[in-house]
Amino acid sequence: MLRVNGELVDQELVEETFSRIKAEEEQRLQISCCERDPEFYERAEQEVADSILIAQEAENRFPEIPEEEIKPPLKEMIDTYREHGASWDMLESQKEMMRHEIAASLRMDKLIHEIMGGDEQVSEEEVERFYQDFIDDYRMPAEAQCFHVMKTLHEETTPAAVFEKMCQLREAALEGQDFEEMAKRETEKSTGETDLGWITLDRPTNPFEATLFSMREGEVSPVIVYEHALHLIKVIGRKDEQLPAREEIREELEYRALARKKRAALQALAIQLRESAKIEKIDNAE
Repeated sequence: MLRVNGELVDQELVEETFSRIKAEEEQRLQISCCERDPEFYERAEQEVADSILIAQEAENRFPEIPEEEIKPPLKEMIDTYREHGASWDMLESQKEMMRHEIAASLRMDKLIHEIMGGDEQVSEEEVERFYQDFIDDYRMPAEAQCFHVMKTLHEETTPAAVFEKMCQLREAALEGQDFEEMAKRETEKSTGETDLGWITLDRPTNPFEATLFSMREGEVSPVIVYEHALHLIKVIGRKDEQLPAREEIREELEYRALARKKRAALQALAIQLRESAKIEKIDNAE
């Protein structure tokens, strides 16, 4: 358990942060990262400790938030809850907690404004730099459409015989037989589906997708072994990877670039605060 300047940290907050960090890293790398758990846990503890230090600093600098600043967002919050069916009794019982949350948010806004010297805009260069750093977030992946034949492998079938049958179907397709009609006649897919529609390239290491996206339009695949079945596909459409026009995502780029600028300012503040902070790891029994 962590204690930051005498304030005990909720262990669940550390655990949730650890889970998020690990999930993000595993998604980025597309592999399990269990051997890196100690590293992720250390990062989680530091991130949580920094957030506590920043919140403490905001409260030290802005201990009292005027009621006239709290009232408008409090009313807006109550109105939103009412629109979603919350009762007046429930809202009345939660009003002090809502007021506390709003005050904390306003303190953070004031802190950010102060440490950024009022510069809460992003330049064209900052927006462009953000776009280049996160360009992969905006790529629209390649798509392909195909007809599909599937033969299942189970105890009542001989894999070699099923494979031979699929090879015969492939030869027939290569010789010009109508693939769509053949697929409707031969597929063993329970739904009878043969046109898979547009498929997005999400998993390049998946054998089905790897084969599909390595083919040109009009090509017939070799026999693919995947998930206890044999597959044969014919590509009938391709869409290359694309990037949206910059102006289409301009507003989002500016918002995210400004958020990154604010995070950088808060991280710099956290580094300064850490120098004089007392951050302890304590036993739960203490």
